[in-house]
Amino acid sequence: MGGVGPAVETCLLPVTRMIIVFLMLGSFALVFSELVRQSEEMSIRPQPTASRCGDAAGMPCPQKAL
Repeated sequence: MGGVGPAVETCLLPVTRMIIVFLMLGSFALVFSELVRQSEEMSIRPQPTASRCGDAAGMPCPQKAL
């Protein structure tokens, strides 16, 4: 029975590493998705028309077709 301990320990090492890697990747994915969500919320805020086109933005305003 004395030889069972090290064999079990060597089998658990890759499993433990895999669990740690999955936890790290999962936490990174959660943080990244939260950052994307916040940046989308900030970009949705309405902006005045003058800042979107014209002289202030350096691009011409689109003309409506008659």
